[in-house]
Amino acid sequence: MKRKSKNIWDGKELIWAGNGKTFLRGVGEKFLTHPFFEEAHSKILSIYKPKTHYKLCLFLPCSYGKPYSQSYIHYMIIKSLRSLKNDYYKIHQIILTNAGIVPRELEEFYPFCCYDWNPRFENSDIKNRYINVLFRRLKNYILKFKDYYDKFACYLRWNSDSYKAIRRVEHDLDLNIPNFSLNPISINRSEINKVAYGVYDHEEDLILITSKNLQNLIKRIKEALM
Repeated sequence: MKRKSKNIWDGKELIWAGNGKTFLRGVGEKFLTHPFFEEAHSKILSIYKPKTHYKLCLFLPCSYGKPYSQSYIHYMIIKSLRSLKNDYYKIHQIILTNAGIVPRELEEFYPFCCYDWNPRFENSDIKNRYINVLFRRLKNYILKFKDYYDKFACYLRWNSDSYKAIRRVEHDLDLNIPNFSLNPISINRSEINKVAYGVYDHEEDLILITSKNLQNLIKRIKEALM
């Protein structure tokens, strides 16, 4: 008789919050303040702490690909940050998303690895709601962990809802969070086409991985780390 094979690994230790099974695909209040996302954020505030003291906390955009580091845009951002060599480890990367505030080291954990929020289906009401919820979560994170960082910065589209939440946090906490992305006016369409390869034309965040913008990111980080 043939013996049934046993599971070697079930990944249960990578369940940060929720049931570890449900794929949360959608846009709206349910997929912004879902109990799993709220539980995950509460758990970050209660039991998580950054691994060390960092010179810089760098807030980054979400991505369609999960985990984020496997996405095209995050791959290019990480590749540029790696050029900083040892200084790479002085930067704590934090992803801003409808799922919450996600430290890079938690990107493979559920529910952060199992959701899809498609911005193409947003309306003005949900965009405003997204900004308000992200503002709350971001403010909570900074108040809890501000002593782990010398400085804060972000690398986001200037017209993104995530950056609008950043601006509100800056004002509310009297905190400086500079945006290391160039203003879109200084980047022309031909530069974006070079990184789109005729496939990713719909992706607004492509502006963040143009050569000019990535060079500016590294320049600004070097200045911040001095």
